[in-house]
Amino acid sequence: MIFKLLIVFVLSSIPLSIKTETKIPIRQTCDEKKYNQNYKYYEMQEAYDFGRKIQTLLAKKDLKGIYKIVLIDELKNGPRKAYLRSKSFDQIFPKEWVSKITSSKIPCNSLGWRGFQLADGLIWYDLTPSGKWSIQSINGVNQENFEDNNIVGWRTKKGIISPTCFPTFGHFENTKINLYSEKFKIKDKIKFKTSPGKYIGKTIPINYQIEHPTHIRGKNNYVYSLTTNLNDCFKWSLQNGFGKKKSEKYELVAFNNFIYLKNRYEKNKKYDHYKPHYKILKKIDLKTCNKLAKQLTNKCKEAYLISIGYQSGGTIGWLGGYYIFGLIEDKNNEYIVPLKFFNLKNLALNFLEKN
Repeated sequence: MIFKLLIVFVLSSIPLSIKTETKIPIRQTCDEKKYNQNYKYYEMQEAYDFGRKIQTLLAKKDLKGIYKIVLIDELKNGPRKAYLRSKSFDQIFPKEWVSKITSSKIPCNSLGWRGFQLADGLIWYDLTPSGKWSIQSINGVNQENFEDNNIVGWRTKKGIISPTCFPTFGHFENTKINLYSEKFKIKDKIKFKTSPGKYIGKTIPINYQIEHPTHIRGKNNYVYSLTTNLNDCFKWSLQNGFGKKKSEKYELVAFNNFIYLKNRYEKNKKYDHYKPHYKILKKIDLKTCNKLAKQLTNKCKEAYLISIGYQSGGTIGWLGGYYIFGLIEDKNNEYIVPLKFFNLKNLALNFLEKN
């Protein structure tokens, strides 16, 4: 008897490892809120349950479940899927961050056109075009550091390249893509937009410009261009390949590694974030640059991955994209040429990792 009591005493003295799991709020129904639904493309209870599924996976620290069950495509903002797979849960998600998500109120209704959020926007989720629910953005967590913060602006012998010099494709409009596709009989417009380097210098002459449909000869010089002569960057207002070719020189301001145009209208603000601004993210090696434009036969002199865009001034926020631009030498001239376009930074990083 004494021996049994001794065993019980010893066992009770050994600390037990108890696996605790973060609790999430009790499931609610959205029946009473259906009359006030903002948009009709989703079922309210389905949206709510997906938000709760996110909370459940985070509470369980189920990293594999996160990138397999509730994360379909690459995030608009947040860690790449490849990065998630290479780290542990605690290396990505801070404890306080997880607590905010798991205790957050789950919405039945979307926040307008922007979708659904948890914890005041730490997570955004919505239906994808394929009809599946997925996390869209994960904000405030640990991410990989790939940017070269020592590079501020694209510097040339003539000076720092202005944000207006980069010939971009726009955001909502497709006029430039449509005009060039029609002119040069390009059937696959998506491929043309995402890999313009395959067409410029072969299908499309490197300095070819198309007049705007409303162009009146002799009265304005309103043209579309896919490339920019570097000399023109320091003489003309080029408006990202969308505007009038008029003599104008911008003053530039560097802030947080971005290159902005100087604010001409508000004295208390040094730079204008409603105008195009850019940041160099990574230098691209010449081998990759020449590979992206093989028809230009090793004419690439320099290349960078940049983010470029502007603040819309509305609820949409920043409008922009991610481009690989190359500085191409052709017939004693240097041109800024778009080689690749990505709508998401994570897609750009995936491309560079594979190439």
